[in-house]
Amino acid sequence: MRVTNTIIFNNALTNIRMHNERLLRAQQEVGSGKKLLQPSDDPVATRRILSLRRILRSVEQFQRNGTTIATLLQETDTALGGVEDILLRAKTLALSAVNDTVNPENRAAMALEVGHLLEQALQLGNTMVEGRYIFAGRATDQAPFSAQAIAESRGQGLTTSGTLTPLGEDELIINGITIRAPQGTDDTVSTSDNAASALALAAVINEASAMTGVRAEASTTLSLTITRFGDLGGDNLRINGVAITGTITDAASLVDAINAARIDGVFASSSGPDNLTLTAPDGRNIQLQTDGLASGGLSFAEFDLGGGVASDQTATGSVTLRADTAFTIGGLQPEKAGFRAGVVPLSVQFNGDNGLLSMEMNSGQRLPVNVTASRFLVTDLRPLLDRDTPLAALQKGEGISTGSIQITDRAGNTAVVDLSGAVTVGDVLDAISGAGLNVSATINETGDGLLLIDNTAAPVQNLIVTEVGGGSTAHDLGIAGERAGNLVGTPLSPVLTPATPLSSLYEGRGVTPTAIRIVNGPHEVEVDLSEAQTVGDVLEAINTAGADVTAQINTAGTAIDVRSNDANTVAVVTEVDGGSTASDLGIQGAQDAFKTLSLLQEALQKNDRYALEALLSTIDLNVDQVLGIRADVGTRMNRVAMVSQGLDDLHFSTTSYLSQTEDADMSEAVAYLSQLTTMFQASLATTARIMQPTLLDFLR
Repeated sequence: MRVTNTIIFNNALTNIRMHNERLLRAQQEVGSGKKLLQPSDDPVATRRILSLRRILRSVEQFQRNGTTIATLLQETDTALGGVEDILLRAKTLALSAVNDTVNPENRAAMALEVGHLLEQALQLGNTMVEGRYIFAGRATDQAPFSAQAIAESRGQGLTTSGTLTPLGEDELIINGITIRAPQGTDDTVSTSDNAASALALAAVINEASAMTGVRAEASTTLSLTITRFGDLGGDNLRINGVAITGTITDAASLVDAINAARIDGVFASSSGPDNLTLTAPDGRNIQLQTDGLASGGLSFAEFDLGGGVASDQTATGSVTLRADTAFTIGGLQPEKAGFRAGVVPLSVQFNGDNGLLSMEMNSGQRLPVNVTASRFLVTDLRPLLDRDTPLAALQKGEGISTGSIQITDRAGNTAVVDLSGAVTVGDVLDAISGAGLNVSATINETGDGLLLIDNTAAPVQNLIVTEVGGGSTAHDLGIAGERAGNLVGTPLSPVLTPATPLSSLYEGRGVTPTAIRIVNGPHEVEVDLSEAQTVGDVLEAINTAGADVTAQINTAGTAIDVRSNDANTVAVVTEVDGGSTASDLGIQGAQDAFKTLSLLQEALQKNDRYALEALLSTIDLNVDQVLGIRADVGTRMNRVAMVSQGLDDLHFSTTSYLSQTEDADMSEAVAYLSQLTTMFQASLATTARIMQPTLLDFLR
């Protein structure tokens, strides 16, 4: 066979191209450090590499989570350690204060130090880590704690109009500043006894606010018990001079009749079938007048409309004093304004939600990363919703703006639901369910909001809830919006009311009370609470126990406060026989370090040795509670460390396996590249010798 120049030329080019491709690939392997440069190089290995990289990304995310969790838990433990130190210092001060050799001046100095301890505890409660408040529950973007000194006056019930005595000169002094006597001109809206109104009292207190640092807010609420329903006409009933008329068949029709009369600044509502509540938000007086001739008609237990005797009575409201620091109330007769003389200590308000936060630290393994403040700093009884929950108790006591809402079901049917007369959650549920739509309303599974269930068999659109007339009712109820299915409302955050069942506390876990002990000065009373079913039962049992105290729901609506009726003593509530009732009910105890410190400060200020001795056991409970939580946090930290070690090992082994699969052996790759370079150069030289130029090459 004759070998032509063309064959020689083509073979030479093929060899050079082959060597060049091998050389290029070897150069790419050395440059990238990878032996697989494209999926087609090894499809099986490529699938393995993609899987390994996916595992690595997941492991690295869990490692980042672990770092965040460890940081949060470490800072939480540090803050808890700070609270523990504060409580131990408080105990040291309390032990010193009960000593006979300590005089009132020494105890007053100790009270100042306890005040500083309270401020330090407040700062620790507002600890931030990576821009998040760690004790705020799920509301990590706002400071969970704020502190105010709060005092609330007691208004006067129905009293013969014109006989109420206003505050006199020098009878009320706040922080050393004398509050002037109110005049009729300080309240131009009340229809009687203007100078004695809460509105007038708040006005003169606020005049001196720049000097006292104390602000005043007034409001008036009058609750009446309906004993008989019937017609109203003529002058059977006047409220602030406005006649109320109509056929009254139930509490709802009475509320409608009063609100229809448009009494300036006064609004009616009802909390039950035999209740009428009149409210004047600005603190003006509420005046009731009757000609006594409503025989067989409407009447009240507190104000008889049908006894044949005309009557004219007025009720005053209450005034709430607020300051950013503790303040003192004094004067010749502060009781005349409804206040008790003495120091008003700081009280702490909790603005968080006590929700638990968790993060995934490994596949299928989540870990709580926060500690709820209600476990040790401030009590929050967190009641569930039920049908009897008043609308006024929702949204942390801010209440609901009742008006009308519009609902369109998924079949396209629309109805306007009037909720203006609704008083309880049950009223709202019944009104929505009875609107003639394919929608029923109930309380959601978690018991903290509403649930609208659309039963449309063949839906043609979404379920829609909107406002009517620019109101905010749907938004306030947490049900405004549009859903393709059922509408789960947002949490409504109810506060405590006297009707709150104890079984609904702590989000339905409930409380089964036994007994508590109240120490108030030299008096010590044990109160049996084993029969209590509601918060109101607890309040009544304490208030009738003969301990000279007043039990009431605190201003935040989250727990129960017990205060001494004696301005010189501090009421301390302790456990009985190792129980936990006082703590569980949020009265005093292990879960409320802020309240313990506040009571200790007050006991030192009042030189109350009985309270100081009683508080020693409470401080011990607080310390034990913090130690228990620190142990829990330590356990979580150990778990994170173990999981993190496992993740580190997995990351190392996966990285090694990935390297074995896709990384080139650099020493081998470099040697191979050198070999190919030599071969390529040899190929070029050989080709040059074989393909010698001829005369024809020069003739071209």
